[in-house]
Amino acid sequence: MDRLNLVDPDLYLDGVPRNYFRWLRDNEPVAWHDEPDGPGYWVLTRFDDVVAANRDWDLYSNSLKGSSIEEARSEEELIARRRMFVNQDPPQHTRYRKLVSAAFTPGQIRRMAPLIEQTCTRLVDDLLDGEVHDFVPVAEELSFQMVATLFGVPESDWPGLIEITRVMADFQDPEVNPGLAPRPEMQRDIADYALGLISDVRSNPESHHGVVANLAQAEIVDEEGTHRLSDAEIVGFFPAVLVGGLSTTAHSMTEMINSWVQSPTIFDAWRGQECPSVFVEEFLRWRGPVMTFRRTATRDHEFRGQQIAAGDKVLLSYASANHDERHFPNPEEFDPSRDVLDHVAFGGGGPHFCIGAQLARMDLKLVFGELLRRIGTVEAAGEPRRLRANQFAGWLHYPVRATPR
Repeated sequence: MDRLNLVDPDLYLDGVPRNYFRWLRDNEPVAWHDEPDGPGYWVLTRFDDVVAANRDWDLYSNSLKGSSIEEARSEEELIARRRMFVNQDPPQHTRYRKLVSAAFTPGQIRRMAPLIEQTCTRLVDDLLDGEVHDFVPVAEELSFQMVATLFGVPESDWPGLIEITRVMADFQDPEVNPGLAPRPEMQRDIADYALGLISDVRSNPESHHGVVANLAQAEIVDEEGTHRLSDAEIVGFFPAVLVGGLSTTAHSMTEMINSWVQSPTIFDAWRGQECPSVFVEEFLRWRGPVMTFRRTATRDHEFRGQQIAAGDKVLLSYASANHDERHFPNPEEFDPSRDVLDHVAFGGGGPHFCIGAQLARMDLKLVFGELLRRIGTVEAAGEPRRLRANQFAGWLHYPVRATPR
């Protein structure tokens, strides 16, 4: 089969190329792809291989070149990438994760449930007013508000911050980023905002609460001494969580609406009741938005008969792994009754497992439940447009009209 250019954002305007990934899983599970404007890359497509590589940070590094698919344009850009939480390896990543993990404990997440429920109710109230609504900004607002509240971002800053977060998250789409400026340029506004907030938190700690206030005070002690986060390290946490929330939870909500529009009876068995956790887990496996993350091989080695060299780019295809027939029988079917639901939508374990997974799960459980309980029908009210992006499968616009149950 002719190779597809998996790093080309235009490829995904028609959705994830699932037939191509199926062919790779069956015929070349570790497949080399030339890259028109880059060094080329290996793609891992089977579930077991993606999980193994994701957990083996010593062999498949985040830190060497970062987790973004595109190459850094300079050493300075690479250094900036490594300041970000998601672009680090143990022991630095482990230490950083310990410092920030207190903000994401089950207790902290549960305390947000009333706010999420209120926001979900308002979201569905607005959808049921008889008018046409673009579901994408609706979903983005809900997702952003949850993360912004967790961070302790002042509500007065939300409108401006969601816009610069959206620009950074969707920088590969010309509607959002008309000049298609590279990722680092899109990060500047969010970094400037973060520095200003951190400065105010340090100057007026009694006026702030949430993750940023916690990070400014957090410290751990180990055999190497006492560690606290610098301002630059806290700044590096902003894009990882804000963009992560906007590019995963919001896209999952819109994809659920798309699935409903395409197959109106698909969710009938779960209508009029609370959304069970297995519904969320199966949906994330079936239509999760995270397609790919990049790793870099740290040494020469053989993998399934292929010779991977130190420094080679290795793409872990979560979109393919979650549809691997060797692990999930009839993977194209949406089936929450599956016995095995150990998907890789949040990374498949290992040190880089998504730190916001529990918040995302609760967001989706509550919003899916509200939609299924209160909406009778939902139909497209215009032409949906997929997002131009090579890392997250999302939507740019999805106009809908909904009726009450």
